[in-house]
Amino acid sequence: MDEPETLHHILDAILVKTLKATRFWEGARADMVEVGGGAGSSTVISPEFYREFGLPYDTAQNRLFHEIGLKVVNHFCGGLMPMLELAVESGADGLETMTPPSMGGDCNLAEASKRVGDRLFFIGGFDQNAGFERGNPALVRRMVFDCFEATRDHAGYIIAPSDHFFFGDPANLKAFTDACKECVY
Repeated sequence: MDEPETLHHILDAILVKTLKATRFWEGARADMVEVGGGAGSSTVISPEFYREFGLPYDTAQNRLFHEIGLKVVNHFCGGLMPMLELAVESGADGLETMTPPSMGGDCNLAEASKRVGDRLFFIGGFDQNAGFERGNPALVRRMVFDCFEATRDHAGYIIAPSDHFFFGDPANLKAFTDACKECVY
């Protein structure tokens, strides 16, 4: 960051290799691919830094994935609210993890949907700690419907836990899947 020309030189070299590797996806039996990671989170870098040192490279890769015929999901781990419009600019089709404040993220699903839900679909947003680990079937059901209602205006939401989980009451997992089956557009 202190030597932007050097950093761009390095990123340009990485992009050449990335685009070459991206070509291997041609013909893949997949609907979408996820790109990015924790380094794109606003908890790690600022939107201004991403605009200069991330956006041009993500845009080039996303464009190639579209040429190949795949949808692109950008992964902004945890901090994504300041990055919403930048994800749209990158050419991404979707965004995840939609991590709520209760899990250390900053996502407000309703606000995200209002701001960019007509241009991006979302994956995640369910607080599995509160639901699967500490909840009960009635709470899990309400949480599922809260997520669905927050994004219902644009019909582009894949409900999923916001992160890995290792513990959970099987009754809560069943309540999650049962409630999800009712969330249809």
